[in-house]
Amino acid sequence: MDDLIASSGVAYRALTNPSFMDNILRQAASIKNQGMFFSPIAGDGKRPSVTTRDIAAAASRLLLDASWNGVSEVPLLGPKDLSFNDMAEIISDVIGKQVRFQQITFEAFKARFVSSGMSDAMAQGNTDMAWAKNEGLDNGVKRTKENSTPTSFRQWCHEVLKPAVAS
Repeated sequence: MDDLIASSGVAYRALTNPSFMDNILRQAASIKNQGMFFSPIAGDGKRPSVTTRDIAAAASRLLLDASWNGVSEVPLLGPKDLSFNDMAEIISDVIGKQVRFQQITFEAFKARFVSSGMSDAMAQGNTDMAWAKNEGLDNGVKRTKENSTPTSFRQWCHEVLKPAVAS
C-alpha cells in the first residue's frame, strides 16, 4: 500500500516501526497468572520497540508539518534496543513479581492465532513477520537521535502494563 500511495505523486511519509511494546499487553493474563510471556522470536536478540503513543505523537507532528514534500520513510525505534530477556527483567522489577520470557515454536505461535479465530492466512502472515523479525528485520535501521522515541519500556510498563496485570 505504501508503494501505491507513494507512486501517486502526493507528498508522503511512511512511519516505519519495529515491534510495538503494546503487543506485550496482549499477554497481561499470562504474565499475571503464569509469570511468563511468549514469542517465537529468540529471547536474547536486542531489537528496537516503540509505543503506539509515540507513533501517534510522531504522526500528529508530521501531519501538522506542511513544510515538506516528496516521499520518505520515518523510522521510529523507541529509546533503546532490548531483548525479550531484558524486557522480562524490567517487567519483573516493575510489577514486583518474577516474570520470564519463553520462546515457543513458530508452529505454536501460528496455532494460538488460529485457535483464537484468526484466519489461517492472517495467522501465517503474523508468523512470517515474527520469523523475519527473528532474522533481524527490525535491526535494519541505524539508531539516531531523530528516530529514537521518548517512552522507555520501563516507563511503559509502569504506566500501561502494570495496571493491566493488576486488574
